[in-house]
Order: sequence, then C-alpha cells, then structure tokens
Amino acid sequence: MIVESLKAAKNPVILYGGGCVDVDHDAQTLAELIDAPTFLTINAKGLLPPSHPLSLGSNQSLEAGRAVIAEADWVLAIGTELGETDYDVFFNGEFKINGMLIRIDCDAQQLQRPFRADIAVLSDAQMAVSGLCNRLKGQSLNHQAVSRVNEAKQALLAGMTPDFAGQNALLQLIRDEVKDVIFVGDSTQPVYSGNLGFEALATRRWFNSSTGFGTLGYGLPAAIGAMIGSNSPVVSLIGDGGIQFTIAELICAAELELPLIVLLWNNQGYGEIRRYMEEGGLPLIGVNIKTPNFEPLAAGFGAGYRRITAKQQLLDALKEDIKGKQPIIYEVDEADDFLIEMGKTFTCFS
Repeated sequence: MIVESLKAAKNPVILYGGGCVDVDHDAQTLAELIDAPTFLTINAKGLLPPSHPLSLGSNQSLEAGRAVIAEADWVLAIGTELGETDYDVFFNGEFKINGMLIRIDCDAQQLQRPFRADIAVLSDAQMAVSGLCNRLKGQSLNHQAVSRVNEAKQALLAGMTPDFAGQNALLQLIRDEVKDVIFVGDSTQPVYSGNLGFEALATRRWFNSSTGFGTLGYGLPAAIGAMIGSNSPVVSLIGDGGIQFTIAELICAAELELPLIVLLWNNQGYGEIRRYMEEGGLPLIGVNIKTPNFEPLAAGFGAGYRRITAKQQLLDALKEDIKGKQPIIYEVDEADDFLIEMGKTFTCFS
C-alpha cells in the first residue's frame, strides 16, 4: 500500500525520528530510492551525513523547512511522534502536514497523534525501512528532490542570523576537532541554535534538556553520566545561569578524573527569558542575575578553567585538555567578536 501510494506522489518528503537511531545505512538508501527531501529530528541527528544532498537536517521548525513539508503531497514519518518540540520549537502552531501521511512506529497509539495517518504501520523502524528498500529497488523514481533541497538550503542560509551562525560554527569546530565527541546540552543559547543548525556525524552524539521542559542544570550531571557510560569524549553545553543549579557536580567529575569539557556560555543571566521579556515589553525581573567568578569556583571543585577568546586558542586547548585527567570549564562570552568572525564562514550541511 505504501509503495502504491508513492507511485502517485510528485513531491514526497521523509521525516526520520529518534526511533530510527539504530537503523543502519538503509535509512540513507531509502531516501535515495524515494528521491525525497529528508529531515532528521533532534534525536535523529547523524542518521544521514551532513553533506548528503537530500538532507535538510533538523530545520523543520524554520520557515524554509516548514514550507518543504507543507508543500509535500506525500509524507513518510518513521519513528517520530511529530511532537511540537521537534517540529514546532517556536510554539506558534505553524507546522503543517497537508499531503498524504504515512506513519511507521512501534507504538500503536502514537500512529494517530497528533496527526492522523492516512496509512499507519505498526513496525520496528529497521524492519520497515529495510522492507521498503527491498520493495523499491529497481524502481525508477525521480522527484527532482535535490533541486528542491538546494532551494530550501539557500533560503535557510539567507535567513541565518550572525549569532545563530557563530554558535553553530563553534559547535562544528569542536565536532571536527574532537573525534566521536558527544554534546550534552542544557537550556542555553548554543543548544537552541544547535538543535536546528548543528549536524552530527553519527547518531547518539547530540542530546539535551531543551526538547522538553527545559530543565536548568541538567547539562552538567548528564554529561558526566554520558562520559561514564560511553567512554567517549564529552562536551557539556551550559549557561552561566543553568550551571549554578548543579555546579557542585563538578567535584564528582574531578574525583573520577574525567576530562570533561564544560563549555560555559556566559550572557550574564537568563538570556532567553530576558529576550522574551524585552520583546513583550515586560519589566526585567529575575533575569539579570549576578554571575560568579567561575575561575576560582572551578578550582574549588577540582576543575580547570580557561577563558576562551579566540578560535586557535580553543583548538589548542581541546588538543591538550581532552587527554587530561580533570574536568575543565571553557568560559565563552556571548559578545565575543571571535564568534561573529567564525560565523561569517559557517555553512550548514557540512
């Protein structure tokens, strides 16, 4: 039934979710066989290579990404709840699916919420993807998807703000410098930007608390757990406000001699909440908090400290510290010029 419906489609789209993280290369093969623009939810980052010509990354909440999905006449959603924290991160209700919706999920109830499927399949993701690949092999499908993807990419790049570009350039630099790095995020600006613009090189390399209730302070203890559980290099992304909830956990990392990199994003308070208050014309209450001096604070917990002010300094520091025997805070000020300079050369999908 799915294959027959696909034959009538002129403008298909694939939506891969976190339920596909263990799907092998067939996920990429299926996108190529269908010849469809492909989106990856935040939990599915890395399922397709960043430079894959059919991948639009995790940009389904941005205007250009939404347009691709809204204009599709056939949408295949596999292993995704189609939840607002993946598809409507701005919570404005503008995410739309207008075409035929085919859903594949291992949870029967999830197949009909929040969007009712036209064709619903209860299945393990790997089994379904492999089966579809087998059925589609030898069939000639040409939907001119690459040209549609390229148009959307150009629109995404045109709408990229300097701060968004700078934050994602920083993340990409670390990703490319530290092999197999895992990013564990709190509710902080680089995470909000990275949820959209950051491309992982493999699955299970990007997770954070800002795709749900946005728990402040989660990023540090979760990063310690990720490092213990994975035996991989880990970078914790956390803000100057969020870290004050759980900074005492640094001593746990110090006791275990974990070379955890804590990238501390300093915007002198609760920047995202402050921005919403400013835009709404509200009095700024409780958002311009006093920020401590993190250098002696880190030392008190047995951690190292660096104030990062340049790209090359960061590269040199990573080479040394990732092999060390103590956690270390890298404090980055949101207003630093080097971030803007890095952003000028940043391109998504690489």
